[in-house]
Amino acid sequence: MKKIDKKLFDAALTMRYAGALSTAILLSACSSSPVPNYYSLTTQVSPLANSKVTVIEVLPVGLPDRINRAPIVIQDITGKSQILDNERWTSTLGAELRDNLSAGLQQKLGAVDRYNSGMVGGKISYRIATDFSRFDIVHSTNQTNEKIEVSVAWIVKRNDPTITLDQNSTQNQQLACRMSFAQDVTGNHKQMQDIVTTANTALNRVVDAVALSIVSLDSKK
Repeated sequence: MKKIDKKLFDAALTMRYAGALSTAILLSACSSSPVPNYYSLTTQVSPLANSKVTVIEVLPVGLPDRINRAPIVIQDITGKSQILDNERWTSTLGAELRDNLSAGLQQKLGAVDRYNSGMVGGKISYRIATDFSRFDIVHSTNQTNEKIEVSVAWIVKRNDPTITLDQNSTQNQQLACRMSFAQDVTGNHKQMQDIVTTANTALNRVVDAVALSIVSLDSKK
């Protein structure tokens, strides 16, 4: 029987331990990766007592590509952006805005959004097309405060299925509106939950304004 070379044996043993150590380090690195935090926009509005609107149709919102993503984007006043991969919306920001604009308007007006409901025509409805040119989380260069800057335009179109195209009528009308404002972040500006809460407040203001425009068009004012 051949005698095993001690040097070769020691070298093989060293390589085995080195491989095991590398695997352990790799696994440790993977297990220590931070787990993303997920946030969702929500709307809380008070119903309008005088609303007679029963059917709406909220279309997908327009939103700049720079913020229409799942990771939350923070900007400063110089235009520099920071994408927070570990602080994320539960869907893209555009989907969050459309879904919660729809939910808020349904609650505010006591109406049904037929966009995803499968509801057929037959009733007077109001189609809402919304474009957010800004829904930005902005902080100052010294990072002492933050705010949500919103610029949004929307068109509400009334659709009465009893009115035909050849009728000379102004009953099927549309209304174009826009608004811009800044919502200061309250609480600890470094806490993402406070930023999200302020974003919810800003979206509630948009819901209130859109709802009032729908009611105004419905009442022909």
